[in-house]
Amino acid sequence: MIGAKNEPFSNFNAKLRFRTKSSKQYDILPKHVKDSAFKFENNSKGIRSTPAGPHHFLLCIVISVAFYTVLAILEKSLPEPVTLSNEHNHPDRFVAERARNHLVKLTSMGPRPVGSKENEILAVQLLLDEIKIIIEQADPSHKVEWDLQRVSGAFSLQFLDGMTNVYRNVQNIIVKIGPIKASRHSLLINCHFDSVVDSPGASDDGASCAIMLELLRVISRLKIPLKNNIIFLFNGAEENMMQASHGFITQHKWASSIRAFINMEACGAGGKEILFQVGPNHPWLLEAYSDTVPYPLASSMAQEIFQSGIIPGDTDYRIFRDFGRVSGLDFAWSANGYVYHTKLDTVDKIPLGTFQRTGDNMLPLILKLVNSVQISDVEKYSTGNLVFFDFLGIFIVHWSEVLSDIINISVIIISLLVILYNASHTRVTGFSVKDYFKSCFKCSSLTVLIWLATLFTIAVLSLTVVMLDRRLSWFAQPAWLLFLYITPTILVPMVLLVLFGRKFLWGKKGTHYPQSLMYCISRDGNQLLYIMILLLCVLLRIRSGFAVALFVTCNTISILLHNTILNNDYGYKVLWLHWGCMLVPFMLSAYMIQAALLLVVPIMGRSGSGNHAESVMSLITSAMFTLVFSFYNPLVLLLQKVYTVFSSLAVVLLVSFLVLVFTPLGFPYSGDPNNLAPQRFMIAHVERSFYGYNGSLRDHQNGLWIVNLDVNSPQSIVRHVPELINARQISQDECNNELYCGLPYFIPVITFIWKTHWIDTKPLDVEIPLSLNLTYRDHRLHNVQRLSFSAIGPDHITFMLSLYDGIKLKDWSLSDGEPLKGPLWNGRPTYFVYYSCANDIIPWDFWIDIEVPKTHVGPQIEIGLSGHRMHGPNQYTPELKKLFNQLPQWTTTTGWASAYKSYTL
Repeated sequence: MIGAKNEPFSNFNAKLRFRTKSSKQYDILPKHVKDSAFKFENNSKGIRSTPAGPHHFLLCIVISVAFYTVLAILEKSLPEPVTLSNEHNHPDRFVAERARNHLVKLTSMGPRPVGSKENEILAVQLLLDEIKIIIEQADPSHKVEWDLQRVSGAFSLQFLDGMTNVYRNVQNIIVKIGPIKASRHSLLINCHFDSVVDSPGASDDGASCAIMLELLRVISRLKIPLKNNIIFLFNGAEENMMQASHGFITQHKWASSIRAFINMEACGAGGKEILFQVGPNHPWLLEAYSDTVPYPLASSMAQEIFQSGIIPGDTDYRIFRDFGRVSGLDFAWSANGYVYHTKLDTVDKIPLGTFQRTGDNMLPLILKLVNSVQISDVEKYSTGNLVFFDFLGIFIVHWSEVLSDIINISVIIISLLVILYNASHTRVTGFSVKDYFKSCFKCSSLTVLIWLATLFTIAVLSLTVVMLDRRLSWFAQPAWLLFLYITPTILVPMVLLVLFGRKFLWGKKGTHYPQSLMYCISRDGNQLLYIMILLLCVLLRIRSGFAVALFVTCNTISILLHNTILNNDYGYKVLWLHWGCMLVPFMLSAYMIQAALLLVVPIMGRSGSGNHAESVMSLITSAMFTLVFSFYNPLVLLLQKVYTVFSSLAVVLLVSFLVLVFTPLGFPYSGDPNNLAPQRFMIAHVERSFYGYNGSLRDHQNGLWIVNLDVNSPQSIVRHVPELINARQISQDECNNELYCGLPYFIPVITFIWKTHWIDTKPLDVEIPLSLNLTYRDHRLHNVQRLSFSAIGPDHITFMLSLYDGIKLKDWSLSDGEPLKGPLWNGRPTYFVYYSCANDIIPWDFWIDIEVPKTHVGPQIEIGLSGHRMHGPNQYTPELKKLFNQLPQWTTTTGWASAYKSYTL
């Protein structure tokens, strides 16, 4: 309420709006008071404009949600597929139906884990038969050759907890098509036809192989010869931690000709393939993608997130990059990740339009790359990386890192100049440029504190949800994220800004400044914070800074238009002006957030029960939307009856909690074929044997080992499986006393999947042959001993090694180079080795060299050996079958029989 110079508003609402006075009352105020008052004035008519009503802000929120919903719907749009019946109307086009027919044949044989008949014989024969038909019908202008590679090798892999990967007789099918006159340069296209245990592997990655067959057919019939070679690699052991691709790129006769590659993968069934890794360096690869594909979807932000290790996954891209020293492009489908690596990954989950979209993108891209000048001289065009992103799937925006720095620095400078202009044109008496910037920095600090307070609030809300036993409601229905976590993410910052923002505008002692100034400084202080974040992106070479630069740029435009067109009017017009200016970055960020949630939400259902998925997901979601809505928060200072906005959002939040607690709408899983979101269970029937230092058996157990893949496991199914009442959680004492908790971990994931359960059962019905024999101990120079071993077991074996204090591992025959360490166990170094034999199983012979001090007495090493029966008629025991048959239809299972033996030597 204006009564005298700089008099503060008298109540809560007065902090948020200007109560209008008659023109006569306003006219008698001194000039310096009018200059410092909150100006809602229309200069042309001499009538003060009214501040924005709460419905304006709420309408902005509603429209924003509507935009987000539209983007989510558009995300599912796919091109019209070409079918066998109309392919004559589309010569030289990719035919989606033919590709799907290939996939139907491949998946009809069932799961294809490495070592199975389905993978090593049936799938290989199927692919070779199709390839031979294509070669017979190829145009004479092309030279087409094929090869079947059976390869053995080993390599270290810094993935998950770190491992050494050893393989024997894995298979690759390779087809090379090129000009009649031989070329020394090739483009590699890769897929894998093996699958994980129990999954038919339609999307991961049979569909990519089916698409490659159709691409090979179309290219082989083109009349114009290729300038260079295309090598189609159908690799047979990717799910075994990328073994077959390593065997190809390091040992095949054609590998040395490869100059670039395209890797086709999936972490979901269908949808749109995203380019999420490109390079390293070689910007011409991304430029070719940008110039040719009709349906782009790519982001350097996705690349930085994936390569940070946040997402627990990897692809053959790593192998070609690290071991082949080749640059390339990595594509993956990410929609419907609920069926990824499950029995539900079937052909019917992949829309025909997905085949068409991927084929229509890959065909011109392949032809562009293989016929390019760059592929014939890749070193000449190898320098530099690009910042890139697609705009709503319409076109690709990309620029070099140097240009990115120039753009970002220019944005920083211009934005700072605009803030300086605002500071120098402050109409409040006694408020200097220095005071303005000082208050802006204070508001930047306040914004950071508000962010932290918001995340703290969200953490408390997520813990409340956990205490109410309503975890993962958003797993089957991601809309719960909006009601539970996005709504308070909008509400909390606005409340805190209203309550504490004025204190950060404190001028001289006992003085307050008008609401208009409070809005300007809050807006500019927020802008200043993002300028600092953008500067940090420049200094740290973070290419994702393009998103920050876009927000800062549009916010600067909004400020300039406010200062010019609206002539500093602080009514509802500025609210809509600002919302309109920020629409482009909002749509882009909503588009990227939608893609991120599409990927991350299903991952939370298989990330392990020890990872507090509810809190993690709530904080991830809140953090993303906190950054987006930071640019809208200052607008709340322009509203009348702001408590209407607060109460509306608070009601949404409260009603959501009540619905979640008192209705079944928050049930986290779904077995509906049209909306699958199953709970996953990985259960192994295990025989455990523990041998002491003297070789005697010190313990022997049989049981079902339940690997808890989410926070509701296994308590969610207790009423369906009465046997689970007797399940006990593997204790910390067991993990302290036994290497890898004395359990047959298939891959090294104990740091994030450590919470598991055990049910005692009778012994396995069919014994798993598993033994480790110390065949020779050789004492060498410098206190070094060589221990030679022979391991006998099934075609999948894991070997864990830990050294007692004072013992050092000097070398081994398992891989070249220094042995790769895993996580410490009881303060001792551990090593995890994964071994598979795809054909012709023979004993696995290897040696290790250890350095033993002369004063050492007693045990030197501890070994855990696991054998996994992952296919064939004896994969499931009667106990496993019984348990699986009891599970409800909203679950999906993976299981096999394992043996574990522990040795102390």
